[in-house]
Amino acid sequence: MRLKPLFPFSVLSLAMVALAALGCSDDGLTTKRSAQSGLPKAEGGGAPSLEIGSDSVFYPNNMPSALKGRQVYNANCASCHGTYLTAQERLDLSKEANLPADQQVVRKGLEKEGRMPETKPLNGPNFNDRDWRFQRTPGQLFQLIAYGSMPDKLGVANAKLIQHPGPVLGPDKKPVKDADGRVQYKRGLGWTDSIQIQRGGLEFISGDAVPVWDSIFYVWSRAIAVKSVSNFGDVWKIYGENCSVCHGDIAKGNGPLSKQLNPMPFNFQNRKAMAETTDEFLFWRISEGGQFRRIPQPIKDTMSSQALSLYVHQWSAMPSWRGLLTEEQRWSLVDGVRSKTYEHE
Repeated sequence: MRLKPLFPFSVLSLAMVALAALGCSDDGLTTKRSAQSGLPKAEGGGAPSLEIGSDSVFYPNNMPSALKGRQVYNANCASCHGTYLTAQERLDLSKEANLPADQQVVRKGLEKEGRMPETKPLNGPNFNDRDWRFQRTPGQLFQLIAYGSMPDKLGVANAKLIQHPGPVLGPDKKPVKDADGRVQYKRGLGWTDSIQIQRGGLEFISGDAVPVWDSIFYVWSRAIAVKSVSNFGDVWKIYGENCSVCHGDIAKGNGPLSKQLNPMPFNFQNRKAMAETTDEFLFWRISEGGQFRRIPQPIKDTMSSQALSLYVHQWSAMPSWRGLLTEEQRWSLVDGVRSKTYEHE
């Protein structure tokens, strides 16, 4: 489906994959967990590093890690949502393709990690595609994974709920299995009490929200990591050339001109604020600048009124970049400022 342009100034036309497809079929989620039961639960989870939001989302005070999220994703999600290689890994694989099998070090490492052979998602979006997260906030995805459901539109009263399957737990808090030893899943169940992590070579049930955030930013960043070997650096270069004078070299809103501006430039390292913001909003804000008259209703529908009130400043000094940067460059800026909120390749 092609999106109609939401704004008169934009030539935006992206294919939007409905996030409702994130609700996987039960069959696709059993591959790697059928033999696991009674895993110990990690102690001293992530509570000190989390901040509770008004929408029952625990926001990370410390930087989430897409690198750690890869292990969480592989252990819990890959059997349904597929595996993903970065542009660098694809390049390294091509370099050793003609070597004897016992000398293909990169391939062996990926096979050991469970990411080779590369598999396509059985259900849900292709995370290599940017469009699946276009109108969603990271906070929504946290609700979906941690609690099993999320509102389709944060700015719409009584919006429908999108559900994701999670493991059915018995009275002993262990996954319930069928007669064939397969873990049972049910839509609307969360993963916080069952998501698996690895510490010291041992598997644990996490019991906290930090691995959820790590896995979210792993999938969020796949579209950047797959595009080119230098893409993380490329998107940040566009930021440095156009935005750092106000927003600062590390995007904390403290650039050389920041003290002369009122309101102050946005701090993109405010992880709670960024977790409540959609890519669609960031693209619109970069394109329109601070001299906008109103926020388009489709954008207001996808963010909470509280987030819009806290993080959107009308009549700021930010210029419109619509006529100065191409559409792709503006999308690169969205990826660039996002990349400062999590650890990545």
